[in-house]
Amino acid sequence: MNKLLLILLVTTAQLSFGQDLLSLLNEESDGPKIVNSIFKDSRVVNAQSTKQSSKGEFKFLIQHRFGTLNSGFYNLWGIDNSQVRMGLDYGISDRIAVSVGRSSTNKQYDASVKGKLLNQTDKSPVVVSVFSAVFVAHPSEFLRQQTDYDFLNQISFANQLIVARKFSSKFSALILPTHIHLNTFESGTSADPLFFGLGGRYKLSKRVTVNAEYFHALSDMVEAHKNMLSVGFDIETGGHVFSLHLSNSRGMNEHTFLTQTTGDILEGDIYFGFNISRVFQW
Repeated sequence: MNKLLLILLVTTAQLSFGQDLLSLLNEESDGPKIVNSIFKDSRVVNAQSTKQSSKGEFKFLIQHRFGTLNSGFYNLWGIDNSQVRMGLDYGISDRIAVSVGRSSTNKQYDASVKGKLLNQTDKSPVVVSVFSAVFVAHPSEFLRQQTDYDFLNQISFANQLIVARKFSSKFSALILPTHIHLNTFESGTSADPLFFGLGGRYKLSKRVTVNAEYFHALSDMVEAHKNMLSVGFDIETGGHVFSLHLSNSRGMNEHTFLTQTTGDILEGDIYFGFNISRVFQW
């Protein structure tokens, strides 16, 4: 009798535990399903994507930009004129990542933070992130010796909303409303220019995508200013993402490629460049 009672108690406990476990599994399956791999890298070409380093993850990024293709054979169609940016990203959490970098263009340092506000799921049609950055140009000794020199004039800022959607297993797109603040600017232009960006990627194969981006200035800019347009290919090779692209901008951060682009595509002012990123786990 005691043995029978013990068997009944154990069986009841097992059934109860199994039902509780099944209930938990059902609750998890009823939760929102997050859409992954909207973009493979943190940049579309130059512009930010919604991809960011996850918690404890480091990413080292090297960006190269050469001269214009119309510079001719003497400069090997721009290959002789190289500029570079090196950056390091780190994921503080799965929703917040920080980055620091240095560009040879304008001898400029940058620091930024990117935060994910919303994931794309079966219940949410888009992923939403915010991006904010500060840029500091390292002035030359000659500039520092000028009587009107002001260090604050070397500083600028960027704020951006990133809204993206993965429409299918092959196609993703995003919009990028962007605000730039300039501590120094030319007469007749804005200290707080606004831009509207568009970007997207199309998956050609398991490891190759074609990417494109465009930014339109919504504020008064200098006469020589051109809207930035870039196209390229991303090639994923394990822990690396290798990007080859063409752009009418030589800039590699928001301050330069949004406010300082002067390349005229119709005149052949097209810059060849590439990005290489490598991910490390802490």
